[in-house]
Amino acid sequence: MFTFGLAAGAIAGAIMLFLSHLAPYVGAGNFVRDLDVPHVFGREITRREAHVLGVLVHMLLTAAFGGLFLFLYSLGIFADLGIISVLEWGLVVTIFMGGVVMPIEGHGLFGINEDVWFPLDLLMTYVAWAAVYWWILQLWQSAI
Repeated sequence: MFTFGLAAGAIAGAIMLFLSHLAPYVGAGNFVRDLDVPHVFGREITRREAHVLGVLVHMLLTAAFGGLFLFLYSLGIFADLGIISVLEWGLVVTIFMGGVVMPIEGHGLFGINEDVWFPLDLLMTYVAWAAVYWWILQLWQSAI
């Protein structure tokens, strides 16, 4: 069950990643500009390396959260695989990403302050991730 969750989380994360790269071309009309110089473990890296690292972290975290949800479901913490349970899990993911991961990356409370819409954008992103994750779970329900 954990493996299905990992795969579903990673697929949902990949879909959200694709949409986030497509959005500036079809809707938003602008790109988010990073003004900081990217560093990893004290070593300066290029913007391209930082982008690839960000994609890797995003994919690993969405896969981990997908697997963790089904692991918690198998323990009985979530009563069902319904949309409400998955959306509640999406809220937990939003709080973790906004409260832990983004500050570690230097954004949010302890780094570069984003615009006032950033928390709403973060919430909408992970609610959409949860909806796609739920949809994938529904497709695989017979295997789970």
